[in-house]
Amino acid sequence: MGDEWVLGACGLNCGVCDIYLAGKGDTEKQTETVRWFKEKRNLDVPPEKITCDGCTGSLDRHWSPDCGMMLCAREKGVELCSECPEFVCSKLEAFAGDGMDHHRRTVENLKRIRDVGAEAWVEEQRRKGPPVFCP
Repeated sequence: MGDEWVLGACGLNCGVCDIYLAGKGDTEKQTETVRWFKEKRNLDVPPEKITCDGCTGSLDRHWSPDCGMMLCAREKGVELCSECPEFVCSKLEAFAGDGMDHHRRTVENLKRIRDVGAEAWVEEQRRKGPPVFCP
């Protein structure tokens, strides 16, 4: 598992994402992810396509280059949605309300990040234990 915090625009921690780690040279994660796509989604994804540099990286190396929140953040010149003057917007509200608990938590996390800053928030999370995808 990754040991760093790499926040996506939406507040997920890309630093522990299997696709992000595979793209950083973790061949075990790459193999696991290829197998997962085959077994769970019936998709043949070539190992070299299992890569992502996160929301601030190149779109050529982003797993979801069409992510609405990432593209919106880039357009507005912010790294995190919590830095946007329109935070919390309808895109984030829809994301938080899609029934996936970790999506709801990302918006809650972004609110805390807005209040204390990203570095302080990450330090809070480090005191809780190892990095997770969505605290």
